[in-house]
Amino acid sequence: MWQSLYKWLNLFHMVTEVEEKLKVDRQGRLILPSNLRERLGLRKDGGKVSARLDGSRIILEPVSEDVEGAVEEWRNTVTTLHAEPFTEAAEQSWKWMSLEYARRKLGLH
Repeated sequence: MWQSLYKWLNLFHMVTEVEEKLKVDRQGRLILPSNLRERLGLRKDGGKVSARLDGSRIILEPVSEDVEGAVEEWRNTVTTLHAEPFTEAAEQSWKWMSLEYARRKLGLH
């Protein structure tokens, strides 16, 4: 099951990935082509995007101006999650040092 899902996600990514070469004008502005604006959900009357650097890449993400709607969506998502508390004790792992060494360093010997 996971292999078919993984293959589908890779195929979906290849189909939905859009790459455009953009020019920068003298004032340093980029013009986003209409197909990119549509994919980001930006309207003709404007919209906001968040820009961040990832190495030498610029990542643009749409910013929702409907904060109350975004909070309500988040609340609905969180309230539908069902997390179970841990019922078993966690194992002590002293991978990098022995328990005796740690106690001596902390003055608990």
